[in-house]
Amino acid sequence: MPRPCLHFHLADFVRPGEAYHFAQTELTAGNAARYHDHDFHELFWVTRGRGEHLLNGRTEPLSAGRLFLIQPKDRHHVTGSDAAPLGILNLAFPTRSWAEVRRRYFAREPDLYERSPADRGWPLDARAQGALERWALRLATTAGRPRVVLDGFLMELPQLLHGPVHGTKPVPEWLEQARSALAGPEQFAGGTVSLARLAGRSPSHVARAAVRYYGQTPTMLVNAARMEFSARQLSETARPIVEIALDCGLNNLSHFYALFRKRFGVSPRRYRVQAHPTVRG
Repeated sequence: MPRPCLHFHLADFVRPGEAYHFAQTELTAGNAARYHDHDFHELFWVTRGRGEHLLNGRTEPLSAGRLFLIQPKDRHHVTGSDAAPLGILNLAFPTRSWAEVRRRYFAREPDLYERSPADRGWPLDARAQGALERWALRLATTAGRPRVVLDGFLMELPQLLHGPVHGTKPVPEWLEQARSALAGPEQFAGGTVSLARLAGRSPSHVARAAVRYYGQTPTMLVNAARMEFSARQLSETARPIVEIALDCGLNNLSHFYALFRKRFGVSPRRYRVQAHPTVRG
């Protein structure tokens, strides 16, 4: 008798405006999801423990250091072990997102998701596991789970699984140097224009590279640099908050407060009190 199969919908897992679903799960023999297919692309990787993966009628043992690509038409479920619970990280996203990223960035490369089911389980070396740890943090913590973060991850996926495509480096030196140089008031006022100037590339070139290698837009990179600068100023000096905001190139104090709270979870004043209780501003 055929095994009963549920059908999952991405709309049941993502909130309005979100581009993806990301979750960290610990599975035992008793809490596995039912056998299912779905209307979205999916991938998951194993961080610890032992278990089994049933994919299209074929069962494979699971252990740490493996990543699996799942098509919408696949039928599968994952179970863990009571003795060694299985830790997995799972990413689900619209099928069209994968199609659009492939078309823009590696249309001539074979589609990883079109491999046979037996060939869509990948061993992860130390380099790939380290990169996935960094992406997991970004995917889990970026507010609103935007498309730009998903696109950045998907663009790096072929490199994670079988090395750089056409010999490209993980991060171009010019981009890393520009990001490092974007660290003070003399650069902040120009915003993304300053970033492009420091990079010596056109704004559109910088924008594509920022998304591909960092999973962030140029605006996000600039604002991150502004907030790191402001945090240091708040913890190390007694300068008024409005002066620090102006140094960041932000004339709107409300906008500065909103960016700071989004980055650190507290207001600038609260951050200052927590970092250095004897300083007030």
